[in-house]
Amino acid sequence: MSAHGVIHILDSTSGKARPLKLTSDKLGVNDSVAQASLTNIESSLTSTLIVEDSVAQGSLSNIESSLTSTLMVEDSVAQGSLSNIESSLAGTLTTTSAVTKSATQIANSQSVISGDFSSSSHNCSSERELVIAGTTTDMSNNIDIWISNDNSTYYKYGSQSMYPDSSGNFGIALDCPFKYIKVKFNGSGTVNALVMGSN
Repeated sequence: MSAHGVIHILDSTSGKARPLKLTSDKLGVNDSVAQASLTNIESSLTSTLIVEDSVAQGSLSNIESSLTSTLMVEDSVAQGSLSNIESSLAGTLTTTSAVTKSATQIANSQSVISGDFSSSSHNCSSERELVIAGTTTDMSNNIDIWISNDNSTYYKYGSQSMYPDSSGNFGIALDCPFKYIKVKFNGSGTVNALVMGSN
């Protein structure tokens, strides 16, 4: 037989403590007030918590509202921060445009002598970087780069030059803050040159 204990409870009629003997696995309560209290506890634990205090009811209602719908924030600084976060998350997603590329054959089997420019120029107005590449039969002389803002008046681009290798191949990669580009030859020969740009 399992061990049993004695619990003292307050008799609401006499105001005196009296023993409550446990004789089974269930607690037997004959006092109607105690029964009602236990019923309320059972109800709270198994279903909805009953709160009669109006202030507590209001607080619980706000908590329920916050958890089930929109969080209510009354602090103006916090509201501003949350508004900024919402704007950031709900704003327009900006994506970069696809890379565009262009190419211009500025010299096509062009016969040149020292001082000649390439027969064509390349418009790189909408490009950020470009490559010049080509071949020449003159392996002894460098090829200078000239730039322009209007495709009419050209200026030598500092010390930027290309030097052909022993096979006559030349090339260079450049950033292009300018609008137009062409090359100038410092020797005689036959030249093929291509300018390729991208944004």
